[in-house]
Amino acid sequence: MLIALLIFVCVVSVQYIIKMQNSEEEETLIEAKASMTQEQLKTHTMLMMTEIVLKQFVENIMLNIEIVPVDDKQNVIVSLRASEFLKESTLLKDSYNLLKEIQHVEEINDITLKWFMPVKNNNTEILTVTFDDEALAAIHEISYKDIPQAATQYIKHEHLD
Repeated sequence: MLIALLIFVCVVSVQYIIKMQNSEEEETLIEAKASMTQEQLKTHTMLMMTEIVLKQFVENIMLNIEIVPVDDKQNVIVSLRASEFLKESTLLKDSYNLLKEIQHVEEINDITLKWFMPVKNNNTEILTVTFDDEALAAIHEISYKDIPQAATQYIKHEHLD
């Protein structure tokens, strides 16, 4: 019985120490973010967005990332290249997978995904999807089919079937 009590006390002590260390690391991270300049914050967000897109897609589909500071957050516009043979459902699935990862980037106020593809030999914006921070936080509650209704902006080009 005494051994069981000793083991219990050790386990509780270890958990307490781990929680204290984690909270100190979180405070340090929060302090570091607070001391970032707008340019450092833009660079940090850009690197995180690039990492997410590269992790999701084998091929290089990212055309551009635009970041516009808004108070202590940022509006992000990611331009992506789609194959000329992709359908709307495929782009919605790809957008959904990206948004599920992007929702964890705390610095984002609004995120816009712009999909471009060749139409009559011109690079044409065929799908634009925008989510504000509230809609982005709720992305896990919907499926990819619900993106047109859940997005704060959804623009589909006539050439996208």
